[in-house]
Amino acid sequence: MGGGLTAALAAVIICFAQKIPSARLVKICAGASAGFIAAASLLLWILIFENDFSVEYVASYSSTTLPTLYKISAFWAGQQGSFLLWLLIHSTAGAVLTFRRTNAAALGIFFLLQSVLVLLVLAKSPFAEHPAQVFEGVGLNPLLQDFWMAIHPPIIFVGYALLAVPFALSIGALLTEAASRSWLEDARKWTLMAWSFLGAGIFIGGYWAYKVLGWGGYWGWDPVENSSLVPWLLSGVLLHLINLARKKPAALSVAHVAATFTYALVLYGTFLTRSGVLGDFSVHSFAGSSIGLSIALANALVLIGGLATIFVKAKDLPQGKMYDTHGEAAFAVLLGSLLLIFIAVIVWIGMSMPLLSQLVGEAAAVDSDFYVKSTAPIALTVAVIMIYAFVKFGRALSLGGKTAHVGFLAMLAAIVISAQGETVTQELQPRTKVSIVGHEVVYEGQVFYEAERRKFYVYTVDGEVVRALTKLRGNGEDAAREPAILKNFSGDVYIAPHAPQIETIQELLLTRGVFAMDGELGYVFEDAQIERDDNGNPIQATAAITITDGEIEEVIHPLIVVTPDGGSSQAMEVFDGKRRVRLTGISGDLQKARLEILPTLEKLSSMPITATVTTKPFIWLLWLSVAAICLGTLLAVRK
Repeated sequence: MGGGLTAALAAVIICFAQKIPSARLVKICAGASAGFIAAASLLLWILIFENDFSVEYVASYSSTTLPTLYKISAFWAGQQGSFLLWLLIHSTAGAVLTFRRTNAAALGIFFLLQSVLVLLVLAKSPFAEHPAQVFEGVGLNPLLQDFWMAIHPPIIFVGYALLAVPFALSIGALLTEAASRSWLEDARKWTLMAWSFLGAGIFIGGYWAYKVLGWGGYWGWDPVENSSLVPWLLSGVLLHLINLARKKPAALSVAHVAATFTYALVLYGTFLTRSGVLGDFSVHSFAGSSIGLSIALANALVLIGGLATIFVKAKDLPQGKMYDTHGEAAFAVLLGSLLLIFIAVIVWIGMSMPLLSQLVGEAAAVDSDFYVKSTAPIALTVAVIMIYAFVKFGRALSLGGKTAHVGFLAMLAAIVISAQGETVTQELQPRTKVSIVGHEVVYEGQVFYEAERRKFYVYTVDGEVVRALTKLRGNGEDAAREPAILKNFSGDVYIAPHAPQIETIQELLLTRGVFAMDGELGYVFEDAQIERDDNGNPIQATAAITITDGEIEEVIHPLIVVTPDGGSSQAMEVFDGKRRVRLTGISGDLQKARLEILPTLEKLSSMPITATVTTKPFIWLLWLSVAAICLGTLLAVRK
């Protein structure tokens, strides 16, 4: 990473130290920096695939049993890896910029930002050694073991990285020729790509939440979700102001301001999610760390530096009217942009409340009603303005522009329509037909796949079978639950099972050589072994336990595998499934063992289950509309 930093700083010096910098030298430095960063990224992937648990990051987010797709995504599962991914995308974009006719000052700003990102990676390195010797990693959080979550972070970080380009182009133009509008065309294309990727990442995250989390929705106004939404809204504003400034020189100043605030809020959102401020208020937030201060300083550098540059150069920017009458397109664009800014400010206040309240007292957060009640009227007004502008000025839009705007209006409509469904929470008896929210629902029971660490809650809805997946931990406990979804043209039937209340788990503390009973079966703890590594640290513990029903004896050898976060053990069936037992502990002197007596799989399958059943009218319209927004935006790049 030192080579990547050195080459990026060399590019900064070349761009700012010479009036006419050497394009060839800049390309070499940009390529070298990107090459070093790519090499570091490749090294991390190699360490993950080779299960090198001497590296703390690998031990924390990978394991020997992790499937290939999730070994790939383990790269960006934690703070350190996600920063390296961001840096990798940023450096790739920087190398591309050097092959275009990019303002030298803009390149200098871009590579200065790249240097800051390298410093953040160095401050929180993914290559730090593990303080202890481990032979198995923790693995990826079961909630993250999903295709949509595997691709969500890279797409988000493409959007973040590309938003650095319009900011750099803006500041570069101000530093050289403030009144110039030559940077706007390139900024338009980069902003379109950034807006599309960032939007796609947000929407994919929403679909993951809908499909995996099982909370019944795709958007929970979580502060981490909002930290991506705010720059997405502002990048939409930036895009419209760039287009307006190409026609109205007086709009150039607000375009510069929008470019600065958009990228500054990317860094601000990163600070919120990675400083630990949101640790108690978000299911997505990273744990607190010292890197929060470094991100805050980077955020201040961008925001204060950008605004100071605009202030100093303000007298050189074009003056005049941005619109002549209220009936022209420019007024509609400015009014719509202002309303989007209002929404962004409201969301920013809400997501920042844990930080703002902490400054004056006890940390607190706002609930989802705050967002809904405050933004809904503004969003409705935005829709009215868009319809008016589309009808009156839509002919001037390209095919991509039309597609994106229609998609945005359809998305707003779909949000309202899909929220009109019904929700009922009810206990369901196995194989008993009930009528819920207008549908015939039968709970068929649970199906177990213990070797694959998963089970399904099976339902029949209107004659069609749907299954809710539950991923299990190594000890058999629920790790993550996904809902069952029946998809129809009229919408989805969404069934989210609740965790079953199991009250029949019995615990036995066995003493070596002493007979004990659970009421029906007898147990004798015969022997135990603890395997250790070369440093004397335990790897796994195995017990030998004899179980008898008075006539037949069965000897089992349950084990506990030591992992970085403790240990795990799987349940074992004995007497042809009449009992399930799990070893949960062995004393250091090997004289005692702790055993759990669990319900049989047959008994678990016949237990009633509580589930929340919700209808989602025409929810498919939402997924179609957001796809149209992203596709239309990408098509508009070619205009």
